[in-house]
Amino acid sequence: MNNHIIIAILICIILFIVYKYIQARQIISEKKGEIGTSTALFNFILQHIKSYILVIDRNFIVEKTNYYAITNTPISEQPKKVGELINCVNSIAKGCGNGELCQTCPIRQAITEAFRSKKDFSNLEATVNLRLSEKKNLKCNVSVSGSYMNLQDRPEMLITIHDITELKQAQIRLEDALSKTERIEKSKFTFLEKLGNEINDQLNCILGWTNLVSTDSTLTHKQQNEYMNLIYEHSDQLSHMANDVLRLARIDAHKIDLQMTTFCLHEFCQDIILLRMNNTHPNVELYLEGDSPKLLVYTDQQKLYQVIINILSNAQKFTDKGHIKLAYSVNKEQDLIDFIVEDTGVGMPPRIHAYLFERFYKANTFTDGPGLGLSICKAYIEAMGGTIQFTSAEGRGTRFHFSIRKEPIPANDVALDMNK
Repeated sequence: MNNHIIIAILICIILFIVYKYIQARQIISEKKGEIGTSTALFNFILQHIKSYILVIDRNFIVEKTNYYAITNTPISEQPKKVGELINCVNSIAKGCGNGELCQTCPIRQAITEAFRSKKDFSNLEATVNLRLSEKKNLKCNVSVSGSYMNLQDRPEMLITIHDITELKQAQIRLEDALSKTERIEKSKFTFLEKLGNEINDQLNCILGWTNLVSTDSTLTHKQQNEYMNLIYEHSDQLSHMANDVLRLARIDAHKIDLQMTTFCLHEFCQDIILLRMNNTHPNVELYLEGDSPKLLVYTDQQKLYQVIINILSNAQKFTDKGHIKLAYSVNKEQDLIDFIVEDTGVGMPPRIHAYLFERFYKANTFTDGPGLGLSICKAYIEAMGGTIQFTSAEGRGTRFHFSIRKEPIPANDVALDMNK
């Protein structure tokens, strides 16, 4: 009887142990599933995070990283140092830490100091030069942080490298925009100040000559006519200045309306040459160069006229010998019409080249006009789909080259031209 009881107790104990074993197996299986899920989630995060994460030792050897997952590159069988892993240009020839610039690398210095002091560092911004291929390098802006760890008496560092190149570029664009805004505000103030001075100068001249003519009874008829001519000239300059200001206002408001018409370019240029003949120095030859006498163009004739007249008149002011040439040609490859205004005048020193298209800038302060012409010309040329450049040398002359877009001639205008 006692034996039966003992056997029954042993069976119960065995069954209980088996039950607990099965229960433990189930718990372990569930925990493994949770661990597997957590590992998969952790790996997913590492693969899709927008930063490189590296665990390194004191010698900068990478022990763990998500670099291969992010870049989709094969995992290296040989251990790599940080610079070798990310293809730093300084590490390629002699290895990470042995390059000429490695000792001054701010990232290396920060990591070395963090290991020495057993402290973290964060948000260190630096520029790294990466090798993309044998012939191509890429400079990137990065933000680096490091967290010191001492696991099982093994000093390690958790490094995160975040690419901030786009952020830096956006910051530069923002700074440029702010700087441009400041320059525009300053330019407006300068513009108004110089405009006020120019208007005041012209009005003082007009008022002075008018007062002299009206109050001085000793003036001869010839003297009165001379003073009246001076009044007319200054009034005319004031009128031109007012028109230039109105043009600039339309330019600033982006309201350059092109009045498109079709006309013969050669005849148009010939008329300008004839018009400017009387304003040319006797020792200067003014001529037209163009080999397309029947070329039709479709553009804003009045604005093109203002551009050519302005550049030609500037050439005539500063040329007293040699020649002044107006030339045109068709650039078929780029669908442009090219123009050249070339003179053998006094030329311009290099120091003023950068300012030539600025408002109110005058290469010679003793010449008439407020200095708005070339800035208006540039705006008109750009509105007509072209660009303007120049070359100049003191004592040798100046050469302006500008272009406008060659627009298709409307069918009706082509038909009219064929019927002539």
